[in-house]
Amino acid sequence: MPYVLGIDIASTRTTAATCVNQGDGWGVPEPSWLGGSGPSAASAVFLDDDGYLLTGDAAAEAGRSAPARLLTGFHERIGDDVPVIVGGERFPAESLSAVLVDAAVDQAAERFGEKPRHIVITHPVGWGSFRRDLLRRALTEAGYPRAALVPAPIAALHAYLAPQGDVTAGICEFGPDGAVVTIATAGINGWQPVKTVEGVDPGEAVGKVFELANGAGIQPTTLAGIVFCGEAPPVPGRMPCPVFASSDPVLTVATGAANIAARRDVPQPGGPRSSALAAVETVETTLLPRVDVPGELTERPERPPVDITPFPLPERTGAAKLLSRRKPLVAGAAVVVLAATTLLLTLTTREATAGKGPEAPPTTSSSCAPPTPGAVTPPEGRC
Repeated sequence: MPYVLGIDIASTRTTAATCVNQGDGWGVPEPSWLGGSGPSAASAVFLDDDGYLLTGDAAAEAGRSAPARLLTGFHERIGDDVPVIVGGERFPAESLSAVLVDAAVDQAAERFGEKPRHIVITHPVGWGSFRRDLLRRALTEAGYPRAALVPAPIAALHAYLAPQGDVTAGICEFGPDGAVVTIATAGINGWQPVKTVEGVDPGEAVGKVFELANGAGIQPTTLAGIVFCGEAPPVPGRMPCPVFASSDPVLTVATGAANIAARRDVPQPGGPRSSALAAVETVETTLLPRVDVPGELTERPERPPVDITPFPLPERTGAAKLLSRRKPLVAGAAVVVLAATTLLLTLTTREATAGKGPEAPPTTSSSCAPPTPGAVTPPEGRC
């Protein structure tokens, strides 16, 4: 039975949803059971003593007795320079995310008897092309070269709202580190994120949506709606716009990802495409291009050059000034003049002492015998 799969790897929990083709179209997304006691599983990997990797709730359970071998929070670390190290083994963060994807695919394949026709995987909204390319290459090495990558808030919108018309909507993703608030607009390229704020207090998330909308010149009453996902609190009372929150908001992003995957698979034998499908495909090809063979990784942006301002050296004074590199000719001429002066003084001194006889030796006491008349006087100090 053909089906598609949407996977949401959040900071703490991983969820998945499937859409099945009943023959007359795609059905409603249904959660794919990943956890031991619920549809979601821990976003965790555990390295056991034999070198095998456990995933999900089994990894979290094993990590209680050996926490040093438990790996969490790696999906957000994709693109970091420092790899994840456990048990002396080095793991690129993107390879661990690919392990979670592989586990979710295996779970679905065990249920349906075959692998999904298409896969859509979510990622944080702030990722650039470098991080997406890293994850895409890891997925290709794991056997999923055609997996599509979609920002999590965009997937959440597709759980309730199709990108039709020129409208704006808000998304509140609730997690352990606060809420991530995003506003997105729908246009010719589908849903496009406009502004995102992270670390918002959950009680102020809705107010932050209105604040971002006002900053974009949009009145809260004209919003197409606000989508709650993640560990969402209860929906506030009266609101100026619709609020969408399911009974289990943790599954919202995966449900929207499954909807996107189903719309990707709609056959188009030369006929006109629906506006919703065209918008989804346009977003995928412009923001997150589909690749069969991964190309070279996007290079990191070059660091800006260091601006070093030269400063003038102090001017030398006195005799040292003659050795300055800025005046080599003057210094050379000065050396020649000094040498000529020294030579002239030497010659003058020799001429002045040339006609004088030898001076009488000084009188010194000696124990030698008096000299014999007519004998040659030996030098001083010799007897």
